Amino acid sequence: MKDIQILEDLKGKTLAIYFFLLGQTEPISGREIQRRMGISSPSLALYHLKKLEELELVGMSQTGGFQVTRYIRVGILRFFIGMGRFYLPRYVFYSLFAISYLVGALWAFGWNLTPHFILFILYISFSIFIFSYEAVSVWRSRPSI
Repeated sequence: MKDIQILEDLKGKTLAIYFFLLGQTEPISGREIQRRMGISSPSLALYHLKKLEELELVGMSQTGGFQVTRYIRVGILRFFIGMGRFYLPRYVFYSLFAISYLVGALWAFGWNLTPHFILFILYISFSIFIFSYEAVSVWRSRPSI
C-alpha cells in the first residue's frame, strides 16, 4: 500500500494504537490494548486494530495477540527513532551529540576564554537549546489517546 494512503488512514486513535504496539516486544491481545490505553470498549479497540490490519501494519500472531508486521515512518513517526521498545525523538540524539561536542571541546582546550572560543561555546549552547526544545516539542506531540 502506498505511504500516502497509509498517511491518510493512520490518524488519531489508530495512530496511537500503532505507536503503542511499536513499543511492545510480545504480541498483545485486543482487550489488553483496550485496558492499557484506556479505550472505552473492546469493540472500539478491535475496530482500530482491524484498520491497522487492513493497512498491513499489524497482524495477528499464532497466540492470538496483535503485533506490528510492518514498520512505517510517516507523519509524526518520522521524528522518532526506535531502540528496542523505546521510541525517542531523533532530536534527543542531536542534543546529546552537541553536549558531548561541547564537553569534549572544554576538556581539550580548557577554559581558555578567547573571543573565538566564547563564540564557539555560545554557538554550541544555542544548538543544544534548539535541539532540546525540538525534542520536547516532538515528544509532546507523540501519538497518544
